[in-house]
Amino acid sequence: MNGLRFSLISLCYVCFGFFTTVCFAVEHVAPLAKSAVIESDLNHWLPADTFITIKDDEREIPVLYSEYMSHSKRGIIVMLPGIEQSPVQGNGLSYLREALNDDGYDTYVIPSPSFNHGPDLMKNAISSTDNEDTNKPTDVSVISETALNDYKSELVARFSALYKTLALRESEHIAILAFGNSAGLITEYLATLPNIRVDALITVSAQLANPNRNKHLPASLSLVSPALLDVYYSYDNPAVLHTIKARRRWAKRNSKYDYRQRQLFGQHTQERQHQRLRKELSGFLRQL
Repeated sequence: MNGLRFSLISLCYVCFGFFTTVCFAVEHVAPLAKSAVIESDLNHWLPADTFITIKDDEREIPVLYSEYMSHSKRGIIVMLPGIEQSPVQGNGLSYLREALNDDGYDTYVIPSPSFNHGPDLMKNAISSTDNEDTNKPTDVSVISETALNDYKSELVARFSALYKTLALRESEHIAILAFGNSAGLITEYLATLPNIRVDALITVSAQLANPNRNKHLPASLSLVSPALLDVYYSYDNPAVLHTIKARRRWAKRNSKYDYRQRQLFGQHTQERQHQRLRKELSGFLRQL
């Protein structure tokens, strides 16, 4: 009996040592970047002839292209998804791309650049921990300005590469349709380019996930030269809803008479909201 007990104890120690060795031998494998997953999905679900390649500083950037499908062509729309927003998921981008083709527009979807927010989250966590003993409230940014600037530089580089090609078509009307943080960042960029040949800018839930940058977004929206349609949802991100009134006031202050603001009631994920958004876009663009 004692011998059997000793054997069982020995076996337990052996198993524990084996599993401990296995656990320590396994290395941490970082998950794939969301941009890589989106690119894989696009290559899997969409045929190769739906992509065109643009060059930027000797790089090749794939852009999702769809030709207009109405009896006459009305223009070109460049679509900028939000950070880590896929053009093929059920978020309205896929629906809008095809719907705008039916309305007479060529569409170009520039996939979102990769976004590295890991170091920012760690930095914010450390900062909030260091300030736990103080009574002063801490203003922890969701995304640092450095991370936003890195993403903005890549987004602008991709847009500029495509724009150089589209701007050669002098008879074409060009519009930009941007979502989320990409909408906020492209607004900052366009506010510094008064002579860019873009006829319209449509922003959907425009925001900047950094409080210091987001408070200046209403002023930037009033400074862009293209006609502007500013769309938001009744249950939108607080970063959007808290600046709605300021956007109208800045448009009035800077005499931006071609500024339009539209509210869509409900959640942005609802299927009927995509149809309402298409209706708003079509009506706005027809007035230009």
